[in-house]
Amino acid sequence: MTCFCPPRVAPLGALTAPKASLAVGAVPIQMPTMVAMLGLPMPESAPAPRIDMKMAAVLTPMVGQSWVPPKPPALMGKMASLSSLAALLPLTDIAALMQELQEMVSSLAENVQPVLSAAAYMPKKPMFNMVMAARMTLSMRAQGLCPMDLSGLDSTFAQAEGLPPAPGKFNATMGAVRGMGPIPKFALPIPMQTMAMTLASLGPLETIPTSLAMPPVSSTSFAGAAMALLAKLATLPPLPIDASKLLSELATLTDLAAIQAAFGEGAMTTAGVGKVQAMLNYMARLPLPPIPPLALGLQPKLDMLPPLPAVEAGARVASLNVQTFNQTMSLSPPRVPILTPLMALNALKNVLADILGVEPHSGCPVCMG
Repeated sequence: MTCFCPPRVAPLGALTAPKASLAVGAVPIQMPTMVAMLGLPMPESAPAPRIDMKMAAVLTPMVGQSWVPPKPPALMGKMASLSSLAALLPLTDIAALMQELQEMVSSLAENVQPVLSAAAYMPKKPMFNMVMAARMTLSMRAQGLCPMDLSGLDSTFAQAEGLPPAPGKFNATMGAVRGMGPIPKFALPIPMQTMAMTLASLGPLETIPTSLAMPPVSSTSFAGAAMALLAKLATLPPLPIDASKLLSELATLTDLAAIQAAFGEGAMTTAGVGKVQAMLNYMARLPLPPIPPLALGLQPKLDMLPPLPAVEAGARVASLNVQTFNQTMSLSPPRVPILTPLMALNALKNVLADILGVEPHSGCPVCMG
């Protein structure tokens, strides 16, 4: 049973009820620089191949291969999207799907939409620096150094995650950077980045036989079964959901959740905002050695890459099913009006699962009694 019942979504209210202005100063250059430095290989650790280098090694033999599609065929793209949605809704049972959608939309409107609307009306510009400070803090903490601990303002986050003492970690990182030579440049040219994104988008096709109870992509009956399923879904009435508005509201909610994750439940009080500003002031005064060339812009590029397993899955699908891909190139699948709202609802599921630590669309013991 799909649900967004009040007991499960109640914690969201705390995110959209700040007790103070969230405006702080700009994030100093020291924070993104520290994120880049912490991501560099340290002398005491065996250097592991960077994700861009591993991806380049996988993709290089594929360059120029005729089976690599410049973009997903329209039918394959839609079926990959449906396969990724199969865990959310019973897409192959139209009657059950309609019932699930009615329950979901009703629960969403009653219990979640008020929270999302409150988030949407929060002023974005004053909050921008606070969000950037939160994301830099989370990035540093994920790499073993908490700026709240380093600044002497709050060690509870570092202790909770079992991080090493901040002064020792900072000094070791700075010493390593001072003795470091040039680092290799980003390994993926733009055409290879595009190839990676295309192949990753095809990865869900690998699970279609189980996720949508369809013939495998290699089957001669796959294209017909896919067109038939899309034709059924195309007959469903549009959902009363503004997908772009929902995604925008989710982005704001995600920003607020990042602030709370970085700085705690008191982050949106006057004292909490003041503590964040004090940390930013400390970081702005922190002397750092010169960073190796190319390092500062490297991490954002790495963060934009799709997961390597998804790229490899898409490559398997495309290389093993050339005939099916060629057949579907000329097919024009029907327009499915509910697909975009369903993708937005899936994004909502993922965001709420991450923020609340639950799966909001799974069976709920509160609602089921």
